[in-house]
Amino acid sequence: MNRRGFTLIELLAVVIILGVIMMIAIPNVLGMLDKNKKNSFVESARTMISRAEYTIRKDTSIEYPSNGKAIILTLEYLNTADISNSPYDTEYSPTRSFVAIVNHTENEVTEYKYYVHLVACSTIDCSNTNKNLNRGINLIYQDNLTGNKRYQIVKQGNDVNIDLGKTSGNTMVNESQILSITGASGIEKVFSELS
Repeated sequence: MNRRGFTLIELLAVVIILGVIMMIAIPNVLGMLDKNKKNSFVESARTMISRAEYTIRKDTSIEYPSNGKAIILTLEYLNTADISNSPYDTEYSPTRSFVAIVNHTENEVTEYKYYVHLVACSTIDCSNTNKNLNRGINLIYQDNLTGNKRYQIVKQGNDVNIDLGKTSGNTMVNESQILSITGASGIEKVFSELS
């Protein structure tokens, strides 16, 4: 009876083959996981816009902005407790994350455009010193949240603009930058938990 085992060369060949398979598989799996996280981040932004649309239709105390103007609904005003944590295990900032609704009226046709700014940091006020933990979508028109480019919208580290958002009062930091991106001529009102 011949009870011959594997030779060293055969075992070495198997190890090399497994190593090559792992070198191919691991980057693909990690890339797919990151893509899923980015997709979840974009879905959170879409949820914010849907909540803003629902809130402005339901709450009769909120008026749509007048021609060329914008209103701001912060994440804390939208009460999105179910999306308080990002897929990167960081917290969405309730004051730095917001939806801007802009009135674009042309030739007596009114269109309301929704822009979302979503920021997640390791601390809720984004005062963390490790900027690489930051993730965000920098104030973007809702139509840009679709298609293959949506993964490029989710920024990381210093590319995340955490300098937009509500101050301790009811005004916006870098209001001129918000107006420039949205095309609005002014902000009529900021809706937050404090208002």
